[in-house]
Amino acid sequence: MKKSLGSPTLSQWTIAVFAMAVFAVARAAADAPPGPYFNGFEANTSGWFNFSGATITREPSGSLSTYANGALAASGNYYARLHEDPSPDSCTFGGGTASIYYGPYTNWGGYSSIFPPGGYSTGVDIYLDVPYAMTHPDTRFDWSSAINDPSGAFRRDFVFNVGTDALGFVITGGNNSTRCGANPADPGHSPVVHIMQSGWYTFKHTFAGVPGGPLMVTLEVMPAGSNVPLGAWLRSDPSDIIGETVGGNRYGWFVQNEFDGLAIDNSFRTGILSTPNCELKISDGGWILPLNRDVATFGGNAKVSSSGVSTGNQEYQDHGPLQPMTVNTIDVQAVICNEDRTAASIFGRTAVDGSGSYEYEIDLQDNGEPGVNDTYRISIPGLVYDSGSQTLQGGNVQIR
Repeated sequence: MKKSLGSPTLSQWTIAVFAMAVFAVARAAADAPPGPYFNGFEANTSGWFNFSGATITREPSGSLSTYANGALAASGNYYARLHEDPSPDSCTFGGGTASIYYGPYTNWGGYSSIFPPGGYSTGVDIYLDVPYAMTHPDTRFDWSSAINDPSGAFRRDFVFNVGTDALGFVITGGNNSTRCGANPADPGHSPVVHIMQSGWYTFKHTFAGVPGGPLMVTLEVMPAGSNVPLGAWLRSDPSDIIGETVGGNRYGWFVQNEFDGLAIDNSFRTGILSTPNCELKISDGGWILPLNRDVATFGGNAKVSSSGVSTGNQEYQDHGPLQPMTVNTIDVQAVICNEDRTAASIFGRTAVDGSGSYEYEIDLQDNGEPGVNDTYRISIPGLVYDSGSQTLQGGNVQIR
């Protein structure tokens, strides 16, 4: 499994190998997007995985370790410790070599191909032990939260590069990792943040943007429980276009971890928030001509309780001949309606032709009764299927 990177950054090839190693686990995980994910390690390490010899263990608050010895949990009675890979990989740069100590990762409850309306955030609390840092110079970890493309494949890393110096910890934010690709003291990734007080710090990524627009990712580090960042980095690439080259979340990964016993707590990914009291009805017998020019029929309903719980079911059938399929939804995980109840989106997972579990998004427009220029769109990224937004040839969409 371990390979030499052979380039100054974490290579696309290494990412691909990593993705294949965790694909089966990610697809099998419960609570996949768009629902939220959280683990404060009070009961287990669910959603986190060992990797390449590095392990994660749940520990009681105050546990003993050479790093963060006796540290109390950021909240609750437990947290997790990451144990160093006993057999590191290596990379080459500038004529030299360096070790790569891969660390554990989380899939946030499941990978996603759909960028959620309003964006999302991921984060984890990490204990920074300043006395340890001062006596262990140039010890590093890299913490990445990555994004997928719309097909569900890896797109890009967004990385906190963290190291030690004589005063404590030094931190920058960028897109590369490992000693061959990044340096936490690099002034080119300013600001360079210095932390000289031990404690829990939240490392947060915020993914923002609108369909057809550029992805904007903000990396922030702040004392746990505070909303005031000590440092923030904005990363954006003009080729990262939401819905075209950018999909939903991928992993959170300690790409590099040279701290045996690094303490973490309160890992999270935010989910789509449904619109309370939103209700939709799609009349049976509705039909459209999707982009492939097959004939497709659909029907179903969805609603959200006052507390934000989403329920319902959806059916869709492309009658072929180009892409025949039958869609029967497994669940409705989220429903979003606009304020005047003329537009809505439904998110969840569906079986196709009676098997599998695929993310779907259904977008609806209610332009009047009965079915006056109403529109319907279904996208199933895992099958590379998108009907496009189509005016109903028959039927009705009601949003209230």
